[in-house]
Amino acid sequence: MQPTRPLLAVAVLTALAIGGCQQNLPEQKAKTEKLICTQLVEAGQALERVAALQPTSTVGEARAADQALATALTKLEASEEKLENLRLKAFKAQLRTFRGEVERVSKQKGITLEMAANLLKAKAAPVIAARQALTTEVDCPEPAAAPAKP
Repeated sequence: MQPTRPLLAVAVLTALAIGGCQQNLPEQKAKTEKLICTQLVEAGQALERVAALQPTSTVGEARAADQALATALTKLEASEEKLENLRLKAFKAQLRTFRGEVERVSKQKGITLEMAANLLKAKAAPVIAARQALTTEVDCPEPAAAPAKP
């Protein structure tokens, strides 16, 4: 019985860590968005350094301005990628929860399709909201409406 205690402890700690990370997504997104705003300011300042170069500027000054701009853009791209991953993570978490509900409802043999649909309709709302948030955050065009059937 002794070897199972460490395994149980590891399993409990892992579950708590995963749960904590999922609950922290809005906070992580907010921090990353704030970081992106700061990095946009830094990129703007680096652009101003490039724009301020004069014919009398040295090659060293031009290289330093170029390096500052490249560094600012690299940091900005990394933060934007992180933010996109966080947004996808939130959507995937909602989707996993919904799939679990579909699995649970599908095992209930005594309910009708209408009852199952009603149960799942409420559970689908957070997934639909997460999808809509994701598409508005990445400025996705709306798909064209399907032609009406005669």
